Amino acid sequence: MASLQSALKFLSLPNACPLSIIALDPATGKPLAVNSAFESIFGPFYKFKEWEFGDAATEDDDGGSNRTRFRGAIQVVCDSLLKHNGDDDVGAAVLGNTNGNGNGNIRNVEMLTLGTNEAGLPVRKYFDWSIGWVKLDSEEDKMNAAVMLYGTLVNEVESTNRARDAELIDFFQNAPIAMHWLNGDGTILWANQTEMNVLGYTAEEYIGQPIMNFCPDEKELVLEIFKQLGSGKTIKDVPVRFTTKDSKIVHLLIDSNVAYNKDGSFGHTRCFIRDDTARKIQDSRVQVLLDENERSLRMLDNFLSRTLHHVMGPLHALRATCDLICDRLQTSTPHYIDYTNKENLENADLLQRASDTISGSARMIADVSDLARFDEGAMLRTKFTSFDLRKLGIEAIEKIKFKDLRFNGGDDGITVSVKFLGGGGPDTLNTDRQVLLRVLDHLLENAVREADPGGNIHLQITSFPPSATTNSVGPVLVEVLDDGKGLPPGTCLDATNDAIGPVRVGSHRYNIGKRGNQDDPDKLQKARTDMEEGLRNLKQNGVGVGLPLSYHLVRMLGGDLRHDAEFLGGTRIWFTLPNAIGDIDDQYDVLQTDQIFKKGLPPAQISFVENGGESSRKRMRDDDAHFGYFVSSDSSAATSVELDDITEAPTIDTTPQPAAVAKCGVKAQMPFSVLIVEDTDICARLLGMQLKKMKCSTQRAENGQVALDILKNSMPGQFDLILMDLRMPVMDGLEATKLIREELKMIDIPILALTGEKRDDIQSECAGIGFTDFFAKPLPKAKLDEMIKKYKALRDGVGTS
Repeated sequence: MASLQSALKFLSLPNACPLSIIALDPATGKPLAVNSAFESIFGPFYKFKEWEFGDAATEDDDGGSNRTRFRGAIQVVCDSLLKHNGDDDVGAAVLGNTNGNGNGNIRNVEMLTLGTNEAGLPVRKYFDWSIGWVKLDSEEDKMNAAVMLYGTLVNEVESTNRARDAELIDFFQNAPIAMHWLNGDGTILWANQTEMNVLGYTAEEYIGQPIMNFCPDEKELVLEIFKQLGSGKTIKDVPVRFTTKDSKIVHLLIDSNVAYNKDGSFGHTRCFIRDDTARKIQDSRVQVLLDENERSLRMLDNFLSRTLHHVMGPLHALRATCDLICDRLQTSTPHYIDYTNKENLENADLLQRASDTISGSARMIADVSDLARFDEGAMLRTKFTSFDLRKLGIEAIEKIKFKDLRFNGGDDGITVSVKFLGGGGPDTLNTDRQVLLRVLDHLLENAVREADPGGNIHLQITSFPPSATTNSVGPVLVEVLDDGKGLPPGTCLDATNDAIGPVRVGSHRYNIGKRGNQDDPDKLQKARTDMEEGLRNLKQNGVGVGLPLSYHLVRMLGGDLRHDAEFLGGTRIWFTLPNAIGDIDDQYDVLQTDQIFKKGLPPAQISFVENGGESSRKRMRDDDAHFGYFVSSDSSAATSVELDDITEAPTIDTTPQPAAVAKCGVKAQMPFSVLIVEDTDICARLLGMQLKKMKCSTQRAENGQVALDILKNSMPGQFDLILMDLRMPVMDGLEATKLIREELKMIDIPILALTGEKRDDIQSECAGIGFTDFFAKPLPKAKLDEMIKKYKALRDGVGTS
């Protein structure tokens, strides 16, 4: 046939070629011609000239695709030739990709050969084939092209290596995790099929492209990743967003390091990518729950704040009532004590205890309220002054009340002491004394409450001198040590050394789910469970706010409260406060080493002493700070309190001074007039009774609106002072004061806020509206005396004495 002759003519030159070459009829797939190299391996041409050559590949009996993929590759070229009838002007075999419909190169094809032994027995061998086509010279035959196959015999060693390589390649290509390589400029050198399946791209669309094309909104992050990798670091769990072929965003996590060349230059990255979508969905759901939890907490805090306010008012009134009646009982009791007055004494004692109990409850409520404010992110306003460290320490341990902290009402042999260590520093400290005393109260009470019978509790204060590196600031170390059971391990205050880092700002309860990887749900749930168990524990005395509140208070003083987890034989809680003393060369008195002990005393008794021959009584309360209560370690009883140690609140001298009369005329002889704006009857009544004893005239308004009406109808100068509550129905104190200043134009009359609210934002708002001063309930009688005396003197135009 002409076609055969044409094919043989084409094959005359490659006969000496070591490749096995065969021409196939594109219509039937049968051989047209072969070269000598082919016959030396496959056997004489006549043995298989009637075969469809694709069947020479072994069957797929092992579940593989040997014959299928070989025949498929041949069929692609045959179909192309039949479709175009060989019209393309190609004068030689075309190798490689066949019109994009299949690969013209196919490797590791197992074939049946019939010419490698004298007997002609079939032998299986492996070949690599390149498949193309060639145009024939014949113009007479309808077939003017042939399919050409070029085969290379694979030896056994190479076949074994290829099988091993194929297994490794399959492992990487179809691994359950996406992988890619990038060169130093971010171009994708290789990516496995898993990654392309995740993103939806083909190899042509993905490989060879800059990685930045697929994560355009993460440019800064990708650059930072390359910066980290270029410095030799390994990155792990870095979240990156990629864009898929259909323009969707997928969340991925990347782990990567760098393979360097032998000369140390950047070779390529080794990136492993995991789908992070499920985690993102879970995080979103968790965040929704956290947001709802935050909203609930805020609602609870608002409810708690309102509730505490309504509770604090009656408590203050009850305490003031108890104190007032107790004072009257003392005044009405003769100066000598006999059995006829025993009932009065018992009643006075009972009222005193009730007053102390109410005071403790009010303090607890204030602690809970303040802790809630700290958790919201509020900052405490502090007032730094310089004070004596020795007096502070003595006052702190004196305020301990065993009867309130121990179940048996006694001390159980507990010993409490304050120890001053002379570290060369000053005997004074410049900080907020009241805040520090509040911290020490909580820490010492916790220690006493948890101490074993016969235990020891020590407040230890060490003052260090300033140094040039600390800019004339010498630290003061405060420690509370006891030999009790200690805090449980894992507390948030744990510290194993004395190094204090910078004070952290914004430790808010509402950020519980927004702090990063440390938010382990199991740990958070365990903390919640432990908290619930603690609240259910009926043996637990107190509500458990002392330690967290103290932590926040110490922060406000510039320190950091810590628990020494490695302290043996008990508990050590400590903090260090900065102590600015001025110039480093300034002289100061050094704190001397000393130790003072306080032992548990029986429940405090109310005793009366005679005052200057007049039959009056003075009540000594066990929470008054008198140094005489303290004894040294070798004493067995407390020192008695002398009469001179007890002072009464100042009283108002109502006799008009000549200077006041001369300046103000008859007004100086008139009683000091106070308008009380208070919605709670008992609070208003008690305040009125106290002012009456101070020779003041009073009038009460139940709310802000009533106060406005009274002032509108009053004579000019009728009232000398207004005591204004803030929370009231109809019209609150803030709105009322604003209207008094702006509408009634009463600019000169002092308006004092008298309320249970203590928040800094409330005080700032009061100052902006026009309040003259701000006082928290309950207002002590001595403070009320001082205040009335001050404003009366201002009214009369004379200085205070």
